[in-house]
Amino acid sequence: GINAEYGEERPYLIRIAPSDSQQSSAISDILSHFRWHHFSLLTSYDPYGIHGIAGIQEAATERNWKINNIQHFSVPSDISQLNVTKELDLIYKSETRIIVLNCGASAAGQVLEQADTFGLTREGYAWIVSDGVTGNFKDLSPSKSNLFDGYLDGLIGTIPATKDGPLYRWFTEELSAELGVKRREITPFARLAFDSVLVFAEAINLYFRDNLSLTEHIINVWDEPGEVFEDGPKLYDYLKQVEVNGTTKMLSFDKDGQIKNAKYDIVNFDAINGYFKEVGYWLPKTGVMLNKDEDIYFSGGTTQAPSYQIATLEGRHLTLGVDVDPPFIMHDKNCGMGKDCFSGYCVSLVEELARMLGFTYNFVMPSDGTWGGLEKDGQTWTGIFRDLLDRKIDIATVHMSINSIREEFIDFSVPFMQAGLTVVVRGEEQTSDGYFFLSPFSADVLYAIGAAVLGVILVVWVYNRISPNGLYWRKQYALMSCKCNVCRRRRREGRQFHRNSRTCALKHLDASEEVFGSLKMQYRAGVSAYRRFAGCYRPAQLNMTNSSWIVFASLLNQDPVISWPTSIPGRIVLLFWWLVVMVFLAMYTANLAAFLTVTKMTTGISKIEDLLTQDRYKWGTVKDTHPEVALANSIREDFKDIIRRQDAVLTTDEGFARVLQQEYAFIYESPIYEYMKRKFCSLEKVGVGEFLNFDYAFGFPPDSPYVDVINQALLKLQENSKLDSLWATILANTGQCPPRPPTAQLTLQSLDGVFTTLAVGLIASVAALACEYFYVTWCDVQGRSAGCPQDQRPKSMLDALKRRLKYLLNDLRYSFSYQTNIPKCPSDSSPIYKDIESIKLSQKLERHNSRHELPNGNKNNNRALVSHSDSSSSTPDVFSDGLFDDQLEEDTCSDSQDEKQTIKQFTESRN
Repeated sequence: GINAEYGEERPYLIRIAPSDSQQSSAISDILSHFRWHHFSLLTSYDPYGIHGIAGIQEAATERNWKINNIQHFSVPSDISQLNVTKELDLIYKSETRIIVLNCGASAAGQVLEQADTFGLTREGYAWIVSDGVTGNFKDLSPSKSNLFDGYLDGLIGTIPATKDGPLYRWFTEELSAELGVKRREITPFARLAFDSVLVFAEAINLYFRDNLSLTEHIINVWDEPGEVFEDGPKLYDYLKQVEVNGTTKMLSFDKDGQIKNAKYDIVNFDAINGYFKEVGYWLPKTGVMLNKDEDIYFSGGTTQAPSYQIATLEGRHLTLGVDVDPPFIMHDKNCGMGKDCFSGYCVSLVEELARMLGFTYNFVMPSDGTWGGLEKDGQTWTGIFRDLLDRKIDIATVHMSINSIREEFIDFSVPFMQAGLTVVVRGEEQTSDGYFFLSPFSADVLYAIGAAVLGVILVVWVYNRISPNGLYWRKQYALMSCKCNVCRRRRREGRQFHRNSRTCALKHLDASEEVFGSLKMQYRAGVSAYRRFAGCYRPAQLNMTNSSWIVFASLLNQDPVISWPTSIPGRIVLLFWWLVVMVFLAMYTANLAAFLTVTKMTTGISKIEDLLTQDRYKWGTVKDTHPEVALANSIREDFKDIIRRQDAVLTTDEGFARVLQQEYAFIYESPIYEYMKRKFCSLEKVGVGEFLNFDYAFGFPPDSPYVDVINQALLKLQENSKLDSLWATILANTGQCPPRPPTAQLTLQSLDGVFTTLAVGLIASVAALACEYFYVTWCDVQGRSAGCPQDQRPKSMLDALKRRLKYLLNDLRYSFSYQTNIPKCPSDSSPIYKDIESIKLSQKLERHNSRHELPNGNKNNNRALVSHSDSSSSTPDVFSDGLFDDQLEEDTCSDSQDEKQTIKQFTESRN
């Protein structure tokens, strides 16, 4: 076999006690039981000390534990000369709370005495010792007496179990009586020695029982290897076959000569009574089993198991490293180096941590006066990093970027801010644009508005033509369906068209009603609106041209001075259109104002890669900082090329100064740019967003004890938004340059809700049109519609709908078969237009003459009047009896007595 503990071949070794690896497993399980996942190892620099902790190191790796320190010390021949203050100082500075000590008892006594001067044996600490101490505990006392100092109280250790054998009581009583000592003063090693002799005797007995011979060979075990004992291999085989009850246990061995049923007792030192008492045991399969009836004491005499973590930094004074880099660290040079002379985000954060954790501190600048970085040899650091590695400072409280290279050498806290890289240049005012008024809307929005305008124009025109309540189709349907003599004669004589121009007379009737419908309301209100119309008649119907004028005028927030649709669908469409126009105008006005009041800045480049293809800007970053490392180690060749061709600067201030004074592109961290932007408004970043994102954190020396407690405090500050609040305060107190308001164009996506509203209006208008047709067909069936005789009214709403659609199709056919010719305006001197009453009476007279033949004298005068009217530029018959009525009256077809009397008076006055 091979003795793994010592790394050399020892094929004939039989172990009565458990191996060092088993003891390491026992100690590892003790650490696991108390959840001591961070600890330090202190061992003597000899085979027992070094190889005794190998198993603990392996367990720490497997279980992801952290060994804060591994310290070795040499044991001199004169134990009183042992000095471990250097090793203990490193352990003390690492803030380790759990220490595993592996050495002999005499050396352990000296180590613990010196540890007491560092305060490492007070309450809050725990010491675990191996069987080298527990097996010879009397050596812990320098006088080797039963008087032990209090700092030894609470030691926890392992010792081979030696009280389970049937010979234990007999052997202990016999030996204590012979030596005149107490039974508990008999060490386990005495019982193990007895069992070793017993095993050897049993093996010899078995050897001779098999009639084997044994040649005597006298050797000195301390001599260098020489002659080999020829019967040794055979005797070794018999030793492994031994099974005998001893003082410690049932003794038996495996094929490698290791004792079976290995067991360790877990003991706790009682300094008052001067011995290790048993508080539990360890087995390979079950691990640690503690006796619940026994209290376990730890250093300081407390029964409360200490934590491996530091719960607070109260009472400690920390040395914090800083380097000036606004806005994180700012220094008043006229003040000195006191902590009140520093300000900035990191300083405010330190103040919060000190308040939470109760520590005091002082700031120091880097020893060599630089931020520092990694030298070309890949091992040497400068600046603040060198101070961390030399432990000149406890924490680097600066905005230190986390990257893989730094992580190999130092520790980091949890991030307190996220950042990224950005390219900063000096912006220039954008040249003026003659078409600035188109800037608020993007091209697709302008196209969409144009399409909406055309759609609304078409819908308004169509609704006027087909809606039962429209000014056009209401009169048109009544005249086409009327059964009176005049309307029949007109249809029979083809007088659906004007007599002079073949222009549809019904269309002129519609035009006249639309124009004078509004004038009638003004007349009834007492306004002489007719006088404004008396001089010139221009029919203003809702045709395609006028519908376009209404829609375009509303789009420009103007009154088109044209009558509005009377149909409900047409009005719904216009209402929704006006709503959309109101939103458009508000958004356009606001965005246009922003475009006119905000100075636009341009940079000439849109992304970092553009630096390589232009010759206007030089570029670079601060030497040996994270931006340089991140770009140089990137997998992108263009990023590496940017660093190879850079014109680097030494400080952040130099970089921004070159940006403001020269054609220089500065590659740096986004929070710094955000701060400097508030001081210098002309600074602009290239493109949008950031690239190569990273985190800011505090730096610590390797295996620093402060990492966990600082991390817990930072996480609390992060959860209550204190970190964001500190940064917002820094920015709010910086400079007077406000951030620019947004001036982005309004895109189609940002206005989709507006167009959706217009679509809803169109759908609602279609529904209203259907309701109108439902209502008028019902009125047709009930005999309530004008122009529909009672004896010919439809029997069902379906028949009524068919009848109306038939007339509608006929009207559309006529409309598209003939070109509309709007008559010209008559002369202002025409007497027929001198006043509106004359116009009305003249038309009544014309209608009367068409039905009755007046006396010769009056007839001539009247015909002259009518001839004068007909000859005036083909003036249409625009004034019907129903002109000023809410609907067509039945008297449209016959003259009333009052009308006849009026015509008679009018004729006489003409004569």
